[in-house]
Amino acid sequence: MLDLASDVVPDAEDQGKLAFAYAYGPLLNGFGGDDELGLVCVWDHDVVPDGVPAKAEHMTQREFDAAVSTVAEGRVWQASERKSLTDVAAFAYGVLLSDDEGAGTAARGTVGDFPVALAQTTGRRLAVEAGRVDRLLVDEPDRWLRADILSTALYGAYVAWFSAHERYFPGARWRAEYARYFEFDVAVLELEDALWRADGPGETADCYRKFTELILNDL
Repeated sequence: MLDLASDVVPDAEDQGKLAFAYAYGPLLNGFGGDDELGLVCVWDHDVVPDGVPAKAEHMTQREFDAAVSTVAEGRVWQASERKSLTDVAAFAYGVLLSDDEGAGTAARGTVGDFPVALAQTTGRRLAVEAGRVDRLLVDEPDRWLRADILSTALYGAYVAWFSAHERYFPGARWRAEYARYFEFDVAVLELEDALWRADGPGETADCYRKFTELILNDL
């Protein structure tokens, strides 16, 4: 990561109006591998400038601010909104590398004050959705289609669980590692494992019910 930063950040700064740059990836929190480390450059431009370093990801300050606002308002369900939450989590748990004018530090302060609306909205949604998903699982005989139902339902449950602890959900891939990193109750992870091993609609619904009840008790 240091090599990437030393190669990319100076070149980005030479482009002018680099608001800030940050590194992200689970390795920064003690798990994952080098292949998942990344670098994001945020530009104080209307559009990302031409000729920016290809080794980094790039967005404008307006795009970054829009992602923060989306998450702060608790709008994290659509595909584009899910990316906003992932982007904010990556920034929150990443490392600031360049910040000449202080925009990155200001953004750190903003995301460091966990949005109440996100916790409230996701908690309420889980409470409402849990019963509906339970019924869908009971009524669905096809294992594949139950897995499809669960993929969407578990996303909402995990977002609510992380939000209840004032943490941004970083995405599905490293959910268990981040939950342990933040010292959450591992019983939730064990119940998810049991959920995927469940045999038949009734057992799946029962496991999902126990899973969500444990999370709702945390809200």
